[in-house]
Amino acid sequence: MNDQIIEYLNFLTEHYYFIENDIEKCKKKWFPRKPQTIFLFSRVGESIIKNLDLLNENEKMILFNHIENGVRSESNSLSTIVATGLVESLVTATDDNDDLWRELETLLGAESLNHALAWKNFGQ
Repeated sequence: MNDQIIEYLNFLTEHYYFIENDIEKCKKKWFPRKPQTIFLFSRVGESIIKNLDLLNENEKMILFNHIENGVRSESNSLSTIVATGLVESLVTATDDNDDLWRELETLLGAESLNHALAWKNFGQ
């Protein structure tokens, strides 16, 4: 995992305790090996969905701006892992929940929403 990815995750764990808890659970499950980065980012997406109702509007705005910044990153490795790990797990969690999907559509930034729509419509 490169420094930009570590910094990206550090921001999330410093600001959102539930993400930190879920990442730690993931690390314990994989111990003594390290979890694959894509798996960690998928868990972050799952954690966000699980705890979205706990966040106020400002916390959601900060979180989804961070997601957008990750997707827009000049670091190809960071933008790819945020899009394919985190954003795709957010979308997958909405498969049977149209209300949740509509909320995500309002929260995601332009680039992350573009990727989310592509993933949601894949194969259709």
